[in-house]
Amino acid sequence: MGLELHKFDVELPEDVSLALVICGDLGVEEQRHTGFVVRNMMGETYLFHLATHNDFRKGQVSLSYNYLLIPYLEPAVEVPIVAFLFLLHHDTQGRISYSTEYQDRDYFDGDGKLVLVKPSDGFTCATFVLETMRKYGMDLVDRSTWPINEKDAEWQRNIIGRVGLNLEEFLAQIENIGEYPRFRPEQALGAAHYYEGKKLSYNVVHPAGLEVIYEMARLRA
Repeated sequence: MGLELHKFDVELPEDVSLALVICGDLGVEEQRHTGFVVRNMMGETYLFHLATHNDFRKGQVSLSYNYLLIPYLEPAVEVPIVAFLFLLHHDTQGRISYSTEYQDRDYFDGDGKLVLVKPSDGFTCATFVLETMRKYGMDLVDRSTWPINEKDAEWQRNIIGRVGLNLEEFLAQIENIGEYPRFRPEQALGAAHYYEGKKLSYNVVHPAGLEVIYEMARLRA
């Protein structure tokens, strides 16, 4: 089944309470942004996303976002993720660190509590999506296949200077520049679409991310 995004000029399908969202520029090297759209038991729709450092937001969905349904997502997993996002926002009061470092470890404990122990711990908008899905059994990407290159290192260098880190956090993340790959928002959506129970390699997810950008362009035409 081909990847398809949807506009928010209509509601989520009645049987769906969780989807991924994306907004931003269309150029391949431009910046985009991702998160979750959820519908609670009262039928209210909310957007959850890591906007920037210590700014995990719960708010209304803007028409600038497009959404993606997740084919592999079962109701038995969908509902707990929705509950998790509400509880996480309440427990953290929206304070979740931004970081370009993304290690192969659990960032949430068995009770769903956030575990950030180092000044360099945290997420980008995309790795927050990936880690949330991983917590609920959908480990979307094989991170060992992701390239590390100078262009992405330059992006890391630039972004950590703009998100409002304190000095300790900034110095800790400077040391990691070029040590971790960059996971892009469109890649999180592309992986979620093609995931069928096994981690997907970069060679699968990269073109899937381009499909997401093409879909964004289609919906703007």
